[in-house]
Amino acid sequence: MQNSRSLRWNAVANYIGLGYTTIIGIAVFPLYLQFLGPEAFGLVGFFILLQSWMQLLDMGMSPMLSRQAAKARGHALEFIELKRLLRSLEIIFFMLSLAVVISISAGSEWITTNWLNVSSLSFTDVKTCTMLIRAVIGLRFFSSLYRSGIQGMENQVWLNIANVVLATARFVGALIILQFITQDIVSFFVYQLLISAVELVVLSTMFYHSMPPTDKLGLNIFWRTLWPNLPFAGGLAYSATIWILLTQLDKMVLSNVLPLSEYGYFALVAIVATGITQSSGPISQAILPRMTYLLSQDNNKDMLTLYRKSTQLMAVIVLPLTGIITLFSTELLFAWTGNRNASDWAGPILFWFALGNGILAISAFQYYLQFAHGKLRIHVIYNTILAIIQIPVIIYVAFKYGALAVAQAWFTLRLITFILWTPIVHHILAPGLHLPWLLKDIAPTFLLTGSLLTFIHSLNIEYDSMNRLEIFASLAGFALMAFIVNMLFSVESRKLVINMVQAIKFK
Repeated sequence: MQNSRSLRWNAVANYIGLGYTTIIGIAVFPLYLQFLGPEAFGLVGFFILLQSWMQLLDMGMSPMLSRQAAKARGHALEFIELKRLLRSLEIIFFMLSLAVVISISAGSEWITTNWLNVSSLSFTDVKTCTMLIRAVIGLRFFSSLYRSGIQGMENQVWLNIANVVLATARFVGALIILQFITQDIVSFFVYQLLISAVELVVLSTMFYHSMPPTDKLGLNIFWRTLWPNLPFAGGLAYSATIWILLTQLDKMVLSNVLPLSEYGYFALVAIVATGITQSSGPISQAILPRMTYLLSQDNNKDMLTLYRKSTQLMAVIVLPLTGIITLFSTELLFAWTGNRNASDWAGPILFWFALGNGILAISAFQYYLQFAHGKLRIHVIYNTILAIIQIPVIIYVAFKYGALAVAQAWFTLRLITFILWTPIVHHILAPGLHLPWLLKDIAPTFLLTGSLLTFIHSLNIEYDSMNRLEIFASLAGFALMAFIVNMLFSVESRKLVINMVQAIKFK
């Protein structure tokens, strides 16, 4: 019963934490655009892009630590071994972070003059910003190690409290600086550097306090502990590399193809579309350690039950969000930014990226199944084949036809993956699962959401006569309506709400 309650409250805490940071982002990013201007905001988008590419250097080590922390809780691994693994990874992460700082510093001039299409910002400011960016992403890269460890220990309530406080400092603090002190882009990144240093201290302290005390360790890489985990980490590393190429190459190529001011508009598309996949994060963060734990106890039945229940909940959350963003992309962007040029340019592009990311959030479940089993071989094989196809397609389409064609190609490839690959994974790891999973856990919510939002869209509401607040309120109302309807028709979602109410009532 305690495990069930822990999982439930971890998932709730994850959604509260994500919801809070998402709301802050929704509030402040248009103001960043207003205070900084499109071109300087393009640097913020480039900064977000580089943070994503930093995952290449993780090489599967953070997920490996999370998995081993979850196994330690199941008594499959002594905590002294977990600490030895952590110390080894700390040394490796430090060296990688230092390498990033040095390499980006050396290439800052080339990035400024040869990659980014800058027109109005000064060369000195852009070069300084790229150097500050490398320090920020180095610190945040190091922080990701401790964040993964905390997730594996299932201390996600406290993690989300820290995330809320840090997000407030990062977003709201920067906004205060831009509004009342200076609108200098260099000052913006100096502040981000300070917050990233605080984040590293907070998360490292939290993770160490979540483990029982053991003998102190020196500054050593414990190869006897690290070596047995390297095959699993190696599979994750290769998968992460391919995954970054699949999901971030389009953004990297467009950062060179588009003028920096238009890339600032494209950054808005990336932020909104990424919000769809991020909405799946709280569930995956909650269930992955639990799925791994259940399998470590040879409890495959309960693991698959959790898998299906989580899919239903994911569909209830993700599909209404995807539908609203897709069908009302231009209206949503205008209500968010108040910038007609940005919304008209980015709306059609967001339509296709939102559809693709909605499919991606659901199809990610087959990866969760492979991760829990520790069997990533077929994942690696398929993603390698997909990368061989997608990388040249995206590069060609970007340079030949531009951002809209890239978005359409992205959607097409995500749809093909969902249709062809997901049933294969289910057949290998859980024979007989796919059709019930598709027809009972996803299809009802998909059909209900699609029918409701298509009807609303067919009403041809005159959004041009509304102000921004009215547009945003109406779209939020439609999304909430779809969510509530789905909650009422989804058995597992109803049970979740009832259990939460009972837990609060009888606590």
